Amino acid sequence: MSKFIKSLAIIFLLLFALNVGAEEFEYSDDIEAKEAMRMVEKEGALIIDVRDPVEFLYAGHAVGSVNIPIFFVRIDIPPIQTRLKVAEVESKKGKAIHVKKTYRPMMDENEKFVEEVKKAVGGNLEKPVILMCRSGERSVYAANKLAKNGFENVYNLEGGFIFDWRAEGLPSGGE
Repeated sequence: MSKFIKSLAIIFLLLFALNVGAEEFEYSDDIEAKEAMRMVEKEGALIIDVRDPVEFLYAGHAVGSVNIPIFFVRIDIPPIQTRLKVAEVESKKGKAIHVKKTYRPMMDENEKFVEEVKKAVGGNLEKPVILMCRSGERSVYAANKLAKNGFENVYNLEGGFIFDWRAEGLPSGGE
């Protein structure tokens, strides 16, 4: 997994801890990947991958899932002089240094998230919706958001794409 994706994961975990940690779970339930697959096949559930499009494209995704990000990553790129200085310091030390403070990654919530999910389910707020992210934490935030907005059958894929879906060997692509 690339350092960029790992950095994104840390940002998302911090965001989760700050914004969701104290919230009650309002969505239907946490489920495992095999149950999610069964719901897709038997109940017509829709899997929504809430990760940033870069993760969806380059880290892989569940086959048949729809990417509707809950957050977008924005990175403020430092001036070229700063980037050159970091490269020089790394070269002298012979190893990578911590540059995340230099690049200042930021998170922006997708204001159209609920609207886009409503479109994806054709306005049917009773349709089973399974939310997935990398590890199952951003999807908790997204699941609560949908439940608060009238969705009745909202599930969080516990363990997410990496630790549950892919670990179970279920169909994935995009890597």
